[in-house]
Amino acid sequence: MKTKNKLANALVMLTILIFVASCGSDDNNVIPPDEISEPDPIQENTPPESFNLIAVADNEIDVDVRPNFSWEAAKDPDGDPVTYELHLTDNYNDFLIHPNTENQPNPLYSENFSFLAFQATESLGLLKDYYWRVVAKDNRGGRRASTIHSFRTRGLRIPDGPITSNTQFNGYGRTSVVFDDKIWVIGGGSSDVWYSENGINWTESTSNAQFPWRAEHTSVVFDDKMWVIGGSGSFFNDDVWYSENGKNWTEVTTSAQFSWRTRHTSVVFDDKMWVIGGLRPNGERLNDVWYSEDGENWIEATANAQFSARINHTSVVFDGKVWVIGGSGDNLEIFTDVWYSKDGKDWTQATANAQFSSRRNHTSVVFDDKIWVIGGGGNGGSLNDVWYSANGTEWNQVANDASFPERSGHTSVVFDNKIWVIGGQNADGPQNNVWALD
Repeated sequence: MKTKNKLANALVMLTILIFVASCGSDDNNVIPPDEISEPDPIQENTPPESFNLIAVADNEIDVDVRPNFSWEAAKDPDGDPVTYELHLTDNYNDFLIHPNTENQPNPLYSENFSFLAFQATESLGLLKDYYWRVVAKDNRGGRRASTIHSFRTRGLRIPDGPITSNTQFNGYGRTSVVFDDKIWVIGGGSSDVWYSENGINWTESTSNAQFPWRAEHTSVVFDDKMWVIGGSGSFFNDDVWYSENGKNWTEVTTSAQFSWRTRHTSVVFDDKMWVIGGLRPNGERLNDVWYSEDGENWIEATANAQFSARINHTSVVFDGKVWVIGGSGDNLEIFTDVWYSKDGKDWTQATANAQFSSRRNHTSVVFDDKIWVIGGGGNGGSLNDVWYSANGTEWNQVANDASFPERSGHTSVVFDNKIWVIGGQNADGPQNNVWALD
């Protein structure tokens, strides 16, 4: 009897537990099997379709140094938005990395734009081979590269006419520098100073600077100042002056450690000003080299450089070296040699006979990663040819008879991405015109 009661009680308790458990469940959370769906499959992305380049055309020559590139629109099969990258290089090997990857090689020039044309924002090199392509990409990582086009840029452009035909100042025996975003012309049989922001309009900063009048001096920009070094006027000079505004000039030394001289050259190299060669009052030609860190104290790097003593040569800084080009020596010998030095003391001859003819009173500048030689006086009179070299040894002629008149004793600077030719003289007299070559 007791056993039957225990069994009945157990059944009652089990019934209660089942009821409680069923009451605690939520029928609303139960999803019928026929309503269960599989997740959407991940759609595979398709990259943009192939497209063609339009301009610059493949193998085109004489291309402007700021070319306009254009191409067809790249269609995306999935309707994704498409943006573009422009790749530009002068080394074809830069394209050896596969373009349809996220790891971009060096030639990436601009990216993430949607238009179909692009103009180079900086000037390319002259007479140089370039390679370009465009990569189209969607917003899900798909990429499609165009074919690669090559082109060659134009050479130096010499205009048919001058920027200005008749400046207010005469053009011989002066110096020129670029300072404070202006071209400055200093001295030249006078102590006046002029400047221009465009080569057309010239303003006289002072008609009578504090330094005595002079010609065939040198000028450089150093330590945020313009400097005037030596030259000849009423007498030969070995003084040094500077100005921060072109109007007010301060004398640093009345008599530098180097001797009186004119027709020398000066450059800024290795955070120093340098004076190279020139002419003493007794007619002696010099081949000594001096430098200064402050314009007051001058140290002799060498009393007798390996190049012969000379005047009316040119000097530039290029490829981490100081260069001396041409000029004239004793007995009116005119040179066509080129020398360089890494320290101002030891000099190496790059060539004994450059391809250009012997000359003096020419100008030299560094432009477009090259040394340029312009005009000057040779055995046959004044010249108006233009030459360049990428290594100082091999020289190439741009023009044998440029549109600007022959001249010597002129000045040249690089300003506004152009080579400027200012003043000088020839058999017809002073040349007061200004030319811009780009």
